[in-house]
Amino acid sequence: MSLAAWVRRARTPAPAPVAREYAYLEPADLFDMEIKDDPEASPVLCCTGDAAGAAAFQALWLKRIAGTGRYAASVSVRGQGGTPAADGGLEARAHDLVQAAVTVPRQTVLIGHKEGAAWAAIAAGRYPASALVLVSPQQVPKQPPTPVGGPPVLLVVAESETQSKDAQAVADAYGIAPLTFAGSPDDVFKGAGAEGLLDAILSWLARKE
Repeated sequence: MSLAAWVRRARTPAPAPVAREYAYLEPADLFDMEIKDDPEASPVLCCTGDAAGAAAFQALWLKRIAGTGRYAASVSVRGQGGTPAADGGLEARAHDLVQAAVTVPRQTVLIGHKEGAAWAAIAAGRYPASALVLVSPQQVPKQPPTPVGGPPVLLVVAESETQSKDAQAVADAYGIAPLTFAGSPDDVFKGAGAEGLLDAILSWLARKE
């Protein structure tokens, strides 16, 4: 780290704290399914750039993730959902995600969607995520920080995004090829392909653990 970078980090005050909104689901909460917690499977923490925040993952994602034996959670960063607005840009929202990650039992997977992928990429430079999943990334820094601990990284984009500058920049930064899905970036929470997309992500996680 250069002296200038160290000075910026040392002198930059921590973002104003906010009471963050969470949604979470444990395997034991699925009363209609006989699912047991898998102690070998990493928990999953999700965030999205959509204004709904944590709530965006409740209808499909949390239940499907918990159904594989994983603790599943999502967070609303400042200005989203029920989390009050506060000063700060990408860095402050990444800070919110790190603060959420340290409350999750065991080392967690970070999944970021749209602008949430940028927050997750920055957060992974500070928090030792067990894996990093970037879905339809937007506004990710051209040179994101090196993830702490070298976790596996998955880039997931809609077929219409494969040639976008954001997708190409992320692929180049991490040296990975994207996993593509049909539809648009807004189809990850509902629609015919949403379940298949999530199953592909969970299958990738299972292979990497």
